[in-house]
Amino acid sequence: MACTGQKENPMKNPESKIQGAALSLMLRCITGLMLVTASAHAQGMMTTAQSYSGRATVVSATLAGQPPVVVADTGPLPGSGGALQASLLQESVPGLGSVEVCHAVTYGLGDTSYAEATVGRTNLTAGGTVVTADALSAWAMANCCTGASISGASQIANLNINGQPVTVTGQPNQTIPLPVGRIVINEQITALGADSGGITVNALHIVIDGVADIVVSSAHADISCGAATPPPPGSPCDFITGGGWITGTPSGAKGNFGVAGGTTDSGAFWGHLNYIDHGSGMHVKDTAVTGYQIDPTDPDCRLIDYAVTIDGAPGTARVRACDKGEPGVNDVFEITLSNGYHAAGNLGGGNIQLHKCDGG
Repeated sequence: MACTGQKENPMKNPESKIQGAALSLMLRCITGLMLVTASAHAQGMMTTAQSYSGRATVVSATLAGQPPVVVADTGPLPGSGGALQASLLQESVPGLGSVEVCHAVTYGLGDTSYAEATVGRTNLTAGGTVVTADALSAWAMANCCTGASISGASQIANLNINGQPVTVTGQPNQTIPLPVGRIVINEQITALGADSGGITVNALHIVIDGVADIVVSSAHADISCGAATPPPPGSPCDFITGGGWITGTPSGAKGNFGVAGGTTDSGAFWGHLNYIDHGSGMHVKDTAVTGYQIDPTDPDCRLIDYAVTIDGAPGTARVRACDKGEPGVNDVFEITLSNGYHAAGNLGGGNIQLHKCDGG
């Protein structure tokens, strides 16, 4: 089996684009995911993963005199690999504010350890500092090919601090000083050796001295490599993931979404759907994935069927999600509900990723 392929970095526009969640449930085959940006060996003997580590968390916070606060946390990935996920449609963050359309995933499969955390509208207040954003995302990957390699990035759309817009540069560890603390954007912590590597990416790290330490959208991936042995052939797989928003809603207001769909190596459906129409306030959340197929009219698109709740009432949804390349502005999200609701359009922000592998 060849090393994981390279794919163009889908996080080139930190102001407006949110990387879709690369989710897998025990798939035996892996497609190329992200451009590897750091490597211990440019050439040499192929290696394979011997152990994995990963974790993704949407919010983790420590407040003075209060127990830790955690929202949408996958927990730690076992060293043997696998996949973990966590998602929430909307959540209050005790003592801080609120977040919505939360998604976290981590997996260790093939030659890759991967983690990603994304969140939609975020409104947090700590120590008199108010932080808002339309969307945040972080991803981290550790890979074995001709040695260990690591990569990662984050994005924040429409970040405001105390009502003032902040320009996100996309550079690691961009720091905004506060009177009694600091905010670090795209915080990156890395370690790389010949046969192991790890990276943690935090989209936003808010420190209010003596009051609060808050991390929003955190992804950690770590891997240990060893001499390669030919693995058995995997099964064909196909899955699509994404997050962001459209404005093709009935009112023209934003519709935020988080979506995933595909099949496991056993052929079972998996995925999730969270959707909020900010014009009507309607909330949609999946209870099961009931169908997944290639759109017969467009090979870049997938049709996913869900059993859902619509404002708490049972219903069904069909999603059409299309990956039209990077940086994502041409990607398409379309949702049709059993109550007659329909919304569709190119992404105003965010990204949809189509992942395919042939099992060979």
